[in-house]
Amino acid sequence: MRLDILIRLIPLAVAPLVFSWFTGTPLASFGLSLRHPLRDVLISVPLGLTGFAIAAAFANYLARRSGRWFVPTTPDLIVQSVYYLALNAPIEEWFFRGFLQGTLSRWWHAPAIAVIMATAIFGAYHFLDRWGWRPVVGATAAGLGLGLIYLWQPSPPSLLAPTLVHAAITGGFLSLGPYVLYRWRRRENLG
Repeated sequence: MRLDILIRLIPLAVAPLVFSWFTGTPLASFGLSLRHPLRDVLISVPLGLTGFAIAAAFANYLARRSGRWFVPTTPDLIVQSVYYLALNAPIEEWFFRGFLQGTLSRWWHAPAIAVIMATAIFGAYHFLDRWGWRPVVGATAAGLGLGLIYLWQPSPPSLLAPTLVHAAITGGFLSLGPYVLYRWRRRENLG
């Protein structure tokens, strides 16, 4: 995770700040708004649970297909879950939805095209993890959903809902989802 923070997350967190400083763009333009937190949380719960379930099922499909299971230990599960919720999801949403999608939408006056471009870049970005094409397709589909959540908000858009849903999807795909499925299968095989 340390390498991930240095190579991916720090540059993603800093780029919008540098852009804001050079252009005078207010940070609120990048989704840093908490005008409707209750609405964001209420939207995030069903969307996050759905995203978690789909991501866990997709991880299960990929594991069965490859015959390789990546299941975190309990201590790793806790560290990973905190990492995805506190760092990974907020920083990726800050960059891809708030900064990239928001800026392209303002420049082009074409929010749908901005969603498509940000989604494509978000998907391609996941090749940096040396993922195969199937996981990248899954990440791209998740990115499209997150972009639409950000797009369909009342003004000013907030990163809270896409960040919570993103954390749920990532947890479903990489940590809690595989952990729960593994424990469930193991209990079934023992019982």
